[in-house]
Amino acid sequence: MNLTLLKADARRNLPLFVIIVYVMLLYFTVIAYMFDPSDSSSLSSMMELLPQGLMSSFGFGEVATNLTDFIVSYYYGFLVFVFPMIYCIITANQLVAKMVDNGSFAYLLMAPVSRCRIIVTKGVFLLLAIAALFSILYTAGVAICRFLFGNMLNEAVFLQLNVNAALLTMAVGMICFFYACYFNESRQALFFSAGVNIGFLLLFMLGGVSEKSEFLKQFSIYSLLDTDAILQGSGAAGVCLLLLLATMLLFAASVFVFHRKNLPI
Repeated sequence: MNLTLLKADARRNLPLFVIIVYVMLLYFTVIAYMFDPSDSSSLSSMMELLPQGLMSSFGFGEVATNLTDFIVSYYYGFLVFVFPMIYCIITANQLVAKMVDNGSFAYLLMAPVSRCRIIVTKGVFLLLAIAALFSILYTAGVAICRFLFGNMLNEAVFLQLNVNAALLTMAVGMICFFYACYFNESRQALFFSAGVNIGFLLLFMLGGVSEKSEFLKQFSIYSLLDTDAILQGSGAAGVCLLLLLATMLLFAASVFVFHRKNLPI
């Protein structure tokens, strides 16, 4: 890994990171503020006006009576997937495919740093950025909930949710990184990165519409964030290990294909 390159990538991708963090925290704050520990009837009445299938597809179930369940239902059922996915698609493309496409990657190859070390550094940066994203979400989320509701949030469950979501996003990020390393054209990398991950998200949403379509969730990587199991305290160590293994394999595959391919520079 090259520290100088890591810092350069961090500076170049900081604006998008800040935007994603801002949007995620904004939505989290709004959802937390909507929780009423004394009366949930008004929110329930509002939800009844919307089609049940639509609400289920977005992971919105019945209005919970405790803060942790409420946040899990309305934030970790759908929103926690969308914005990190957008960040991964754009950032992975900017780190590799876009630089190869516009010829700027040639300047990196002029430096006394191997191609393998360059691509490992870029992959590590993406993983560190995802870890930072969910670390901020956890820290700020706990602070917001403490400010609004005292100690009502189950922080142990909230931590497990964010660890699981971070590992899931890392796997998603490595899918995007693989396509960014595989293709020389930015548009091709974006097409496959967005196509695969949006496809997973659509399968997850369609699987929540009804019991008949629930089997579709089995074909989506997003089903690996089992919020019900985490809330019930059954743990998700096996799922986390699976996601970690998938991330490592995708990272290794990305380095391999990039190291072996011919660059148009």
